[in-house]
Amino acid sequence: MLKAKKPKPKKCPICDKEFIPRNTIQKTCFSSSCSLEFVRRQNKLKDEREQRKQAKLSRAEIRKRKEKLKTASDWNKEAQSAVNRFIFWRDYGKPCIACGKPLNYGVRGGAVDASHYRSRGSARHLRFNVFNIHAGCVRCNRELSGNIIPYRINLIEKIGIERVERLEQDNSVRRFDIEYLKRVKSIFTRRARHYEKLRKRYLEAA
Repeated sequence: MLKAKKPKPKKCPICDKEFIPRNTIQKTCFSSSCSLEFVRRQNKLKDEREQRKQAKLSRAEIRKRKEKLKTASDWNKEAQSAVNRFIFWRDYGKPCIACGKPLNYGVRGGAVDASHYRSRGSARHLRFNVFNIHAGCVRCNRELSGNIIPYRINLIEKIGIERVERLEQDNSVRRFDIEYLKRVKSIFTRRARHYEKLRKRYLEAA
């Protein structure tokens, strides 16, 4: 009858002491502190490997994963932000649609608003309609709730009475699902970049 081989002596990876393990899977000496430290180091190595693995993920993959976690409300905000950015560059250099005063386009997000003729609160279905949104000053848009009377006068001059009346009479119900909001964001992000390049080329040539 063959005798079982005795485990060979090992060197503890923590305290460097030599010991004879009870079995082949024993990694440290018989000290509990060494065992705990070995587990801690293994967990640390595991975490570091996971971090390296995450770092290797492409930006596109990370973005894809994040997008899966976004709600309809998140996409709605991003779509509106893209449309507003487009309005900023489309109307760059033009005065406030309501009061007609010059706008400070050098301060994005502060001095120029994307002002809705029919507000998002009263006409949510027109929130992305570019005929319904124009560059306006903070005072008119926020403090005077759009300053709607002169807004209408100037809007008629800008886009024509027929389009203005069409906006005023449009009370259709529309629901924007996530796929639609994604398309809005994508389309107006591209349009904003296009207009931004055009404006910058014009400024450089001037």
